Amino acid sequence: MDTNVLENTLKNLLFSDGLEVFVFNVFEDTVNKYGITEGKFTSTGSDTFTNFLESIKTKISEEYVSSFMNLVSIPKIKEAKKEGKESVNLKYKTLNNEWYKISATLTLVNGAELIFMVKEKMDNSGAKESNNSKYNALISRLADSILKINNVFNLDEKKTNIKSVEEYINSILNSLTSSYPELKKSLNSTAANVSGRVDDVLLIVDDDMLTRNMIKKVFADEYKIVMATNGKEAIEYLNENSSKGITESSDNVLGIFLDLTMPVMDGFAVLDYLSKNNYLHRIPVIIISGDYEKETKSRVYNYGVADMLEKPFDFEVVRHRISNFINLYKSSNSLNELISDQSSELKKLVNPFVESYVYDYQSNIKNINKYIKILANKVMEDYPEYDLNLEKIDKMADASMYYDVGFYSIPRSILGKKGSFTEDELNQIKKYPNFGSKMLNYVLSLTSDALYKKYANNITKFYHENYNGTGYPNNLKGDNIPLEAQIAAICINYNNLSKKSKENAKDLIISKKGSMFNPKLIESFSRIAENFEK
Repeated sequence: MDTNVLENTLKNLLFSDGLEVFVFNVFEDTVNKYGITEGKFTSTGSDTFTNFLESIKTKISEEYVSSFMNLVSIPKIKEAKKEGKESVNLKYKTLNNEWYKISATLTLVNGAELIFMVKEKMDNSGAKESNNSKYNALISRLADSILKINNVFNLDEKKTNIKSVEEYINSILNSLTSSYPELKKSLNSTAANVSGRVDDVLLIVDDDMLTRNMIKKVFADEYKIVMATNGKEAIEYLNENSSKGITESSDNVLGIFLDLTMPVMDGFAVLDYLSKNNYLHRIPVIIISGDYEKETKSRVYNYGVADMLEKPFDFEVVRHRISNFINLYKSSNSLNELISDQSSELKKLVNPFVESYVYDYQSNIKNINKYIKILANKVMEDYPEYDLNLEKIDKMADASMYYDVGFYSIPRSILGKKGSFTEDELNQIKKYPNFGSKMLNYVLSLTSDALYKKYANNITKFYHENYNGTGYPNNLKGDNIPLEAQIAAICINYNNLSKKSKENAKDLIISKKGSMFNPKLIESFSRIAENFEK
């Protein structure tokens, strides 16, 4: 393992003195030891795995020896992970009557299974942990992240590129700060050491000083804020940073707030620049303006911007939205590129993505849950051969929440495109249910309810299938489409259509009887459609 990666990732973190870190390679019979002294991270030596264990046996009370061996047993740690435990933990007493707590976790790097262990001292009774206890849950996450960063440098260069690796590293570090905000500043510094970037930046482009300062106040603790008073200044700043190489200090722009009406160069000129230089599908651009005429809105959204905010706006909403957009854009630009090579590494990166998805889809999720319960209950009454019951219906409705979780894997360059899609672009769009299904393997990996997982996966993957076999992604036909996906498809399509007209939605759904939808299910739907409308 590259110890420089380990040290660069840990040395800036605010650990207290007294922590000891051990990295075990059982098969190579090595142990690397590190410590935190006077707030500094240092290497304290290495040993053979065999010698380390023999030494431990002479230092700890006999009753703890067998439990300690479980901490350095790969099968035991794997067993704990299957039970949903982040790490294996042990409190033990030494022969000198000193108490310690150890947390151990397992990570695969370069084909080798490494045990990452952190040891901290407790008070003499063993009942109370030291001031380091707040880092217990962080240890497993940190170990996993360190080794992912180390591993990513060994990717086949033919299958990736430095930009995607850079975004992948930043996603790893951002997943830590989503759970541990106090690490934000130190991990920004670490990200600079690893990838050559200095700061995550929000660019605010507005000639109104009050608006600029208000937005800055909201985000100053989380991001470096760069402000421009007109479009010309914004473009000059972006040009300056884009000209810097990966090894030079440069800013990592994560989002842009853009006013439309400004002197020198207005917002539309900036949008033209962003569109021509391939920014709009990589970075969320949020328009802030008082001009919200229909023509203005239409013109702006044709560029594929993330959102439009009308002045004055709720700053708490703005804070939440920009975080969601950053997660979603990173997911579609970074995770989708690396899913085939790094699937075993993505579990921690998927969580912020799913949180953003649930926030954006919360209204749809709530409605579809209700629609499925109404329709499935009628199907249970009309067609006993489908073997539905109330428990299955409740699980089906709850599992439908993930139905579109793969949608943002579609590249922003396609989602924001003007005009019709090419055949290749349509094929990419049709792959997104498969991506959503893969994501659910991570999201629901700790869920023991097999039926719930089955329903969630089938709805996510197959609700775009048509009864006559013309759907996607697998061109399934008739009852080869899982029942839960057939029921969900009617409810999801009704929900989408009803946003324009509930009456037309009902008629359009019924008109697709035998083509898109199962005739039996449409018969049931037609009898209870008024309940949907209510």
